[in-house]
Amino acid sequence: MTITDSDAAIPEPRRSLEVSQTGAASAIRAIYERRAIRTYDDRPISREDVELVLDAAIHAPSAVNCQPWAFVVIQEREALARYAKEGTQLLLDEPLAVEVVESGLPDMDRLRQMASGPDFELFHGAPALVVIYATSADGVPDCFLAAQNLMLASWTLGLGTCPIGLARPLFNRAEVKKELGVSPEWTCALPIAIGWPDAAAAPTSRRPAQVAWK
Repeated sequence: MTITDSDAAIPEPRRSLEVSQTGAASAIRAIYERRAIRTYDDRPISREDVELVLDAAIHAPSAVNCQPWAFVVIQEREALARYAKEGTQLLLDEPLAVEVVESGLPDMDRLRQMASGPDFELFHGAPALVVIYATSADGVPDCFLAAQNLMLASWTLGLGTCPIGLARPLFNRAEVKKELGVSPEWTCALPIAIGWPDAAAAPTSRRPAQVAWK
């Protein structure tokens, strides 16, 4: 798939940065053109491509370079289908898991209604899922930085991604951590669906930044 060109949406860089010569233009393009993809085709992702985006992820900044992250890559179709079903059921159960309650997502009733529909698939049919775990109690923010690196690097390869915050409760369950072979002390920061896009995603609007100058 070819990503839709949207040069008009990319701001012109300052001349002093010499962006076109340094390659920074590609970084700007990735930031402005990355989209959350919710339809994927069936092509698998090569191990080489997965390793490349994971390497990009671990080059994210972290506090005092503690690098408090670990990654689980799930590509087995049966496992993905089972986890999608179990994660959806957790979303529909009462009470909501604390990760969902504190996520800031609006209108949980609407989300639950959507999740109860026959066509809902928690991972959007992606052929792979990367689950990022924080290996220290205060490491979740650093994992979010790693996640952004991973998603931007995926875009440069033509891969689509979608963060699946609603799946955090599932991957924080003790029995799931045991099955995945991760430490019971680790916290699921963010699962990310990844695969080859089946269709281009339309851009979404952004509100102006709230900035205080002093």
